[in-house]
Amino acid sequence: HLRETITHVRVHKSVKIITARAFCECWNLVSIEMHDGVEIIGPNAFYWCTSLRGIKLPGVRVIEENAFDECKALEDVEFGDKLETIGQYAFADTALRAIKIPKVRVIENYAFYGCEQLTDVELSEDLGTMAGWVFLKCRRLRRILIPLKYNLLDESEFEYCDDLSQVDLVGGIHKTISSLLLDSWRNEMND
Repeated sequence: HLRETITHVRVHKSVKIITARAFCECWNLVSIEMHDGVEIIGPNAFYWCTSLRGIKLPGVRVIEENAFDECKALEDVEFGDKLETIGQYAFADTALRAIKIPKVRVIENYAFYGCEQLTDVELSEDLGTMAGWVFLKCRRLRRILIPLKYNLLDESEFEYCDDLSQVDLVGGIHKTISSLLLDSWRNEMND
């Protein structure tokens, strides 16, 4: 079975899209060399690639649903500055330790669900939409840098994030605590 023998992949310059399920269940895939012309990572493209340790996504605009879901060894992802959308469950149940996303507009439901090793997150000021439960069960998450924008957050985003102790809010001007947008945080700060 070919999927079981692939260990290293170099993406040819002519490839712009990694199609749906392209490397799904390539359990022994350790590395993939991506050029900056790859724009889309399709649904389930690397689903269950349990040996993949890291990947650079310099030109990627869209990471579709479940793209790296269940990549249990995936510790390091380098996001480029063209990123627009991260789909639902895109990085669920991976071994990511830190995330720095220089540019992204939309993060969909459960995108980083169950990332048990994740401790530090920095999100782009361009972020305009973050669907529910993005960081659900990221139990070691300690710090997040996130833009302060209307309706970007609700209480569900950080359920079971028991270690979350530092939230750095960037962008926007807020003169008083009462102008903050999230009731529960506002109430806790007032207390």
